[in-house]
Amino acid sequence: MKKSFLSKQVIQNFFEGKTTRMQNILIREWLENPANRERYFQWLDEWETENPQYTPDVEHAYKRSLHTVQGNADMGEAAASGGGMQSGSFGRRFSAYKWAAAASVAFVFMAWSLSGYWLYKSYETGYGEIRTLVLPDSSRVTLNANSVLSVPRFGFGGGTREVLLKGEAEFAVKHTVNHSKFIVRTPDQLEVRVLGTEFIVYSRERGSKVVLSQGSVQLRSLSETDPKPVLMKPGDVATLSTLGKLTLRHTESLSSHQAWKQHRFMFENTPVSEIAYQVSEYFGVNVVVADSTLARRTIGGTFNASDPANVLKVLSDVLNARVTRSAPTDDGPQTFILDSNH
Repeated sequence: MKKSFLSKQVIQNFFEGKTTRMQNILIREWLENPANRERYFQWLDEWETENPQYTPDVEHAYKRSLHTVQGNADMGEAAASGGGMQSGSFGRRFSAYKWAAAASVAFVFMAWSLSGYWLYKSYETGYGEIRTLVLPDSSRVTLNANSVLSVPRFGFGGGTREVLLKGEAEFAVKHTVNHSKFIVRTPDQLEVRVLGTEFIVYSRERGSKVVLSQGSVQLRSLSETDPKPVLMKPGDVATLSTLGKLTLRHTESLSSHQAWKQHRFMFENTPVSEIAYQVSEYFGVNVVVADSTLARRTIGGTFNASDPANVLKVLSDVLNARVTRSAPTDDGPQTFILDSNH
């Protein structure tokens, strides 16, 4: 049975290297709970504040752990080659070395598997959820539904301010006295580099998009062999295709790109197929447009994004179409089918 509680003192002893091998195993099991991981990093931050001489070096610790494992293995081999050792003593020592090596390997594996938690704090939103947060440098970020923002736990704001985004978010970046760059990176290797400005970054499976409201933004597609920076001005919308091609459009109407902050969809001559995709993306449902002619029709207007059924009901009334839906199953989400009435 895994221990569900460890005291703060035990964890602080671990930071100081004073825990036993058994305590290390209990800590590893304790860290499998996400709530405990957050508590761990909170205590780590408090301990670092009280011990300013300590500077975490995850890479060094990882290599040192590997060296420990190798050292334990070497000791086991030396014990096996000791000619004068009695068989009973040899068996006990060899088992102890194997146990120590196995424990070290398990702990190194834990450190490797939790490296994302070591290095980044992640902020997530569920389907239909919008969340606003303030970063340590006083920059403000508003996360759209079904999005994840990862912020470095250590060193953020010291030189370069760099975050990772999967989904969609609006950034209001604070200009710092030392003019440090603020960089947003996406899974498809889009780099957004600014000093202080307001912009939206969208990055999902079908590509990325950047919408600039104020200031200036420099983009690069790092998937290219020799990426050329692209400079955006207010009112510009840049898109990055799944093939890594950047396209820049000027003097766009930004209201449709910003409507999600008020839990609304705003469409301007938007194809029904695109609307279906946005509803699916926002609510985590499956929207199927059964009629190809209906899928190509375009529509404009503002829709309240509180519930997928309501959005599709209004849409079907406007299009003189019908909507049917099925309950969610173990194999997938709820499905809505939009079809012509004839």
